[in-house]
Amino acid sequence: MIVSSLQFLVGNSTYQDLALRCEEYLHYQQQGWADQRQLAEDMLFNLLVEYLVSSGVPRAQAEPFCTDTDNLTELAMRISSTLGPAAA
Repeated sequence: MIVSSLQFLVGNSTYQDLALRCEEYLHYQQQGWADQRQLAEDMLFNLLVEYLVSSGVPRAQAEPFCTDTDNLTELAMRISSTLGPAAA
């Protein structure tokens, strides 16, 4: 990926929010109270569904995909490793 593309991702507030929600989700899944885990999951679910829909995935496919906790965890890990703490 070229530098300008990385700068866009890090500078774009949507991606910053996405990185933050992913970090929260991963954190609370490991060491949060049940209500914290649920809130982090709900917030990440909503954000990822909207992100996938805006990327061209039909909502009818995006919602079931994001409903699977394993998919949310994998996406959160991938996004966190790609965007890293510089985006948060």
